[in-house]
Amino acid sequence: METIITLPTSVVQWVLLTALFFAFCIQLFYHLRYIQLFKREKKNSFNTKVEPVSIVISVKNEEDYLQENLSLFLEQEYPNFELILVDDGSEDDTQSIIAGFQKRYPHLRATKIPMDAKFQHNKKLALSIGIKAAKNEKIIFANIESKPESNNWLHTFVNSWDKGVHFGYVNFEHKKGFLYNFLRFDMHKKNLKSASFALSGNAYSGNGANLGYNKSDFFANKGFAKHSHFEAGYDHLMILQLNKISGTSVCLHPEAKINLSSVSAYSNWLQLNKNYYKCRKQLPLKIRLLIDIEPLSKLVLYCVSISLLLFTHLYIFLAIVYLTRFIILGSMFKISNRHLKEENLFLSSYIYEIFVLFSKIYFLCANFSFSKSNQWK
Repeated sequence: METIITLPTSVVQWVLLTALFFAFCIQLFYHLRYIQLFKREKKNSFNTKVEPVSIVISVKNEEDYLQENLSLFLEQEYPNFELILVDDGSEDDTQSIIAGFQKRYPHLRATKIPMDAKFQHNKKLALSIGIKAAKNEKIIFANIESKPESNNWLHTFVNSWDKGVHFGYVNFEHKKGFLYNFLRFDMHKKNLKSASFALSGNAYSGNGANLGYNKSDFFANKGFAKHSHFEAGYDHLMILQLNKISGTSVCLHPEAKINLSSVSAYSNWLQLNKNYYKCRKQLPLKIRLLIDIEPLSKLVLYCVSISLLLFTHLYIFLAIVYLTRFIILGSMFKISNRHLKEENLFLSSYIYEIFVLFSKIYFLCANFSFSKSNQWK
């Protein structure tokens, strides 16, 4: 009787199968770490923390977003907070809009950096001015082109703040379309990886749209002095530095989510990736290697799979690995989707992960030719 299972017949085939197995195990390990994020996350109870906090938002020629989103931050269900707007030389109707909001919201404070053709600066100056103006020790950063998921965003975020640096979940608004869902999938995976590294003591990344840290830690680090000339890094490099001072905690509660605008989503996604890869050079080698192991294991998995399909008859082993991968890793990804209320990502995730892999290769290579401009654009 002919056997269904064809065993490896050469050393090369055994090497390929071993590589396939180890690549799968590496991905399984990383996904297990992601699932632990939700098990470790504390169940936030309301009215447990009411310490005063300051929200700092810098704006530049964003009058439409001010009109649309500012009230969502100002009307948070939290008893003790101020919001500081730093107008970084806007030339539109920003000032009159801010004045109108200040009449209705006494906890809104504002300052302005005048335009000066002789003095070129980046976003870090605006953030530094906002931090200095803040009355409270705990400072939270957000972007005016984004929206909090609910009126409990601030309360939920503060209630899970355990260490000096704290960051929450950020993703694009839900919108139909293959490209748009791919951007959300990539951001979702970035959030999980950043959170996983942070909880293991190796925080290296975050998003300035949902980030907080202590004012005293900022000045102990001498602010942005170590990279003030560098456009990127007001979130990534600052987290890397402040993590050494007071550690990092994470909030993955869906009510503490910040939704990025769907307008110009692709260009925003490009800029976020460019900023990360610019800052990547500053990461310790150990962290860079740990970051790269997972995508590298996927590349190995796909290359080995193609080799097995084209040059061997070990189809049954390949089918077992992929079926197991589909069931286990897919179930884990679905758990994270449900927890964070991300829709329409599960089935298409198996296609998106291939695009993510190639996008990483592209950004890694293209980083050598990215613009070195220090201006905030």
